[in-house]
Amino acid sequence: MNLPTCLTIALASLCSLQVLNAQQISVAGKITNADGAPIVGASVFIKGTQQGTSSNELGLFTLNVPANSTLLIRAVGYANQEVAVNNRNNLSIQLQEEDSNIEEVVVTALGIQRSEKSLGYGAQSVSSEALNANKQPNLVNALQGKVSGVTISSTGGAPGQGANIQIRGINSIDPTRPGQPLFVIDGILMDNSTSTQGDGAELRGMSNRAVDINPDDIETINILKGGAATALYGLRGANGVVMITTKSGKAGTLKIDYQGTYGFENVNKFPKMQDTYSQGWAGVYNKDDFWPAFGPTVEEAIKLDPTHPSALYKSFEDAFETGNQSRNSLSFTGGTEKFNFLSSLSQLNQQGVLPSTDFKNYQARINTNFTISEKLKGGSSISVNNSGGYRGNAGRYAEQLIYWSPRHDIRDYLEENGTMKSYGDTNNPIYVAESNRFKDDVLRLIGGVNLTYSPTKWLDFMYRLGVDTYRDNREGTALGFQGLSGERLISENGVPGAEGQGFYNVYNQNFRGINSTFIATLKHEFNEDFKGSLRLGQDVYDQVIKRSSAEGGKLTVYNWFDLSNASIVKTRSYLEKYRLMGLFGELALSYRDYLFLTITGRNDITSTLEKGNRSFFYPSATLSYVFSDHMELPESISFGKLRFSYAQIGKDALPYSTSGGLGPYTNLPTGYIGFTRPELLGDKALKPEFTDTYEAGIEMKFLDSRLGVDLNLYTSTSKDQIIRVPVTSATGYATAAINAGSIRNRGLEITLNTVPIQREGFRWSSDLNFSLNRGKVLSLREDLTEITVASEYGYLSSNVYMKLIPGESYGTLYGRTFKRYYSASEIEQGLDKTPELDKDRPLLIGANGFPVLESTALPKKLGNVQPDWIAGWNNTFNYKDFSLNFLVDARVGQSRYNQLGNFMSSFGLADYTEDRNDHKVFAGKTADGNDNTKEVWLGQGVDPKTGTDYGNGFYRNYHRGNSEFFVEDASFVRLRSVSVGYNIPNSLLADKFIKNARISVIGNNLALWTKYSGYDPESSTTASGSNIEGFAGMTYPAVRSFLFSLNLGF
Repeated sequence: MNLPTCLTIALASLCSLQVLNAQQISVAGKITNADGAPIVGASVFIKGTQQGTSSNELGLFTLNVPANSTLLIRAVGYANQEVAVNNRNNLSIQLQEEDSNIEEVVVTALGIQRSEKSLGYGAQSVSSEALNANKQPNLVNALQGKVSGVTISSTGGAPGQGANIQIRGINSIDPTRPGQPLFVIDGILMDNSTSTQGDGAELRGMSNRAVDINPDDIETINILKGGAATALYGLRGANGVVMITTKSGKAGTLKIDYQGTYGFENVNKFPKMQDTYSQGWAGVYNKDDFWPAFGPTVEEAIKLDPTHPSALYKSFEDAFETGNQSRNSLSFTGGTEKFNFLSSLSQLNQQGVLPSTDFKNYQARINTNFTISEKLKGGSSISVNNSGGYRGNAGRYAEQLIYWSPRHDIRDYLEENGTMKSYGDTNNPIYVAESNRFKDDVLRLIGGVNLTYSPTKWLDFMYRLGVDTYRDNREGTALGFQGLSGERLISENGVPGAEGQGFYNVYNQNFRGINSTFIATLKHEFNEDFKGSLRLGQDVYDQVIKRSSAEGGKLTVYNWFDLSNASIVKTRSYLEKYRLMGLFGELALSYRDYLFLTITGRNDITSTLEKGNRSFFYPSATLSYVFSDHMELPESISFGKLRFSYAQIGKDALPYSTSGGLGPYTNLPTGYIGFTRPELLGDKALKPEFTDTYEAGIEMKFLDSRLGVDLNLYTSTSKDQIIRVPVTSATGYATAAINAGSIRNRGLEITLNTVPIQREGFRWSSDLNFSLNRGKVLSLREDLTEITVASEYGYLSSNVYMKLIPGESYGTLYGRTFKRYYSASEIEQGLDKTPELDKDRPLLIGANGFPVLESTALPKKLGNVQPDWIAGWNNTFNYKDFSLNFLVDARVGQSRYNQLGNFMSSFGLADYTEDRNDHKVFAGKTADGNDNTKEVWLGQGVDPKTGTDYGNGFYRNYHRGNSEFFVEDASFVRLRSVSVGYNIPNSLLADKFIKNARISVIGNNLALWTKYSGYDPESSTTASGSNIEGFAGMTYPAVRSFLFSLNLGF
């Protein structure tokens, strides 16, 4: 069903809504629960008709009714209630909760709705209210701290910047494999990848595609975590599933809702800088020097240069601006019980804190539900969005800030002729950011239709067809050299061989994914105690990705961005096709409504493996025992359930991992074509990898459900991992696809839901989630002792490496350190060659009095990127028309390499380098085992005290070469968000056209407690979607935002 058709249906339904006649009276009412809290979305109908409305977020409704009619009120989780109007204009209606333990329904795999108590695995839901409490534009960020077992990282604070989500750790040792869960919206498989197509795009904070979903449209998000929970999705759900259910239409008169948000943001954390030493080298002042801060003191520099500012500029802080964002959403809902709809429009504009960065997102949605007959029902969902903006190269920006001397004003960057103003040979970072740009423009459609036919009470047929398609157009531009008098050449604004001569690059990607699902459901009651259902189904997922690029350099006209204006042009193209078909079955049995057994089996057939290995089967089984319904328990125990599950999940290879053939040769001059071996050496014998998962949990509720505890234990082992490993260049290939090794994850999840205080007009609810995961590499292929997953540069060979080594935790960081002292006998035993860093041993001090740097051939283990544990604490206070919510989350025991810190040491900018002219005796032992007593000078050149020449000084010769200083404890506790809201009383809304109004003030990232010295440790230099998280230095800084929100109902 296309968009025009859907819009036509919606408009037709709007025109068909009838207004009740003038003889009727207008009734206003409020619907609450037994505690006096408003019930949102309760349906209110005139009994015997299809005319009605629904309550708003304050529980309020208005409806024109016959004076002596009866109203029928329905709400999920509450008993239906009839209320006689009796010519009254104001009604106060209190609904009684049904037994939530029996009636609570959750959406599970393939959109199947189940009673919560029948689930034999852990799943967790997030409501629309909780999701949107802090008004995050990216729904992945909106989940932070709200779900146990889920690690979410904002890769930075750029407008539209991507976010990374992992469920129960990483189950693949190949960092190129997607580690994020499957996203499903209204039953439609949805792409959430982060494309880094384009020169330098991986450094520009590109969006994960979940940013295309308007959080205001979401009703609930259900997180399916374990293998048993996701088994019916097959290998696509191997990393977990995020089930998104958007809001649906409600029968009744037309209801309009407006959400408006505006706010501003700034960088939440800067590294600490020294402010004592000015520009120059070895204490010699030079205002045009490359070296930003190895000159004399500011006081001495002012004596030499009267134009020197009285204090150094704060370049890092001055280089960033105050960003802003605005969002407006408008939704319409209405219809009858036979046909209802919800449509929405939204607009988001963001201006970033890094100059010349922005992001825009425009969205439209229409959802419908229709009943053709008692046996045939259906629905449709379609959304269209256009998003994108200018993306800044935050890594390069941070590096150039290091080179920029704080003696100069970084904001003074333009000459009168519009070219760059600077000093010496140094580029101004702001000018480069404004002249070297990258823009993306995404147009996306996600749509689906579903039909359910029920020929009898015991048989249902369901068919769903969904499509997710988008085009992603990108442009990279750089102004060329004009040749004006005094103009500076900016080498990076060009291409190799034509540095500074400008470029124009065009990148296009087209994505299309289609999923088709058919399910037949048979239900049977064997007797009063024993019931069962059988589901049989088939689904197909078909995906096509096309990419093309044209990179043009050496522009003839410096600012005309057209490929015909480029003298050097390189083109590339790529086509990827993938298909997966699955056959599945599920048998669900229940005994006396307290014992539930579910068994599933699925067989997948994939296009990425060869014929003998492409078809594979895997089973799952779950058991749920609701002992509170089986045995007599103390009155204080409201509910109790034990659950157990086992599942096996298969996983195929990335497309073309078994292929050979030829690839294009890309380094030929323009006009020449050639072919060579591709980078990847395929393996036709690749077989699928399998993950076995075991899970056990207990859920209990006490004191009429005011205290709830959910505890989950799990273990999963993935074998025959498919990875791409580097191979020797003698083979003619760069990497090879192989089955190699296994990885294990074990973990604990605890969720605590409480209502500590509940009185008339006041309620405090407090939710705590805690989880820990231990990921371990069990084995690699016999001929592999380790795999280097990633690395980042450090001066003086202090590179840091993320390695996978059998027997070690996933994500261990290695780097160069100072040597430790070992006795002669210990050296004979080879104890000094261990990769373990013994921090309790004394440093080995050389004859010159300085610590000795370890050999680069013996990197030491410095930390691990995975946290020891994560937690979130969410609190909501409601007092009459006021509400207060705050969220605190923590991530403890993780390490990050701070490359920014390495550069700050190298260029004398870090605050601790202010001791550069001190004399010091380093604690440690000399090679003969004696304590070191030799005093040294930390400065550059000749020590004025002893006359000894210390060359480049301690920080250049030693400190920057020790990775140990820069792999830091990146643990943090943060005040993630605070929001204060007020519902404006109806008595103040003189215009009855406005049915309800709410104003809110929200603050995000308000406080951060961490020992990490760089930007916010949650930021990452790798793109969202990557399994590599160990590097957080040169990145787009995180932001602190202050937002103001208005909600109006009509």
